[in-house]
Amino acid sequence: MSDQVNLENSQEVEYVSKTVNVIMCDGGSGDLGHPAVYFKIDKKQEVICNYCNKKFIKKD
Repeated sequence: MSDQVNLENSQEVEYVSKTVNVIMCDGGSGDLGHPAVYFKIDKKQEVICNYCNKKFIKKD
């Protein structure tokens, strides 16, 4: 389960469980999104999608 937050600068942030090691981002807008990309988040505490700048942060 994840929580999504929109920041004032409109950068989207999604908090992921500490047990998650790989995340997928597709832009989240259906056909208006971007190609699906996968990121390892196992050794890092956060990852930023290189297409839409969505930030994924591991919860403690």
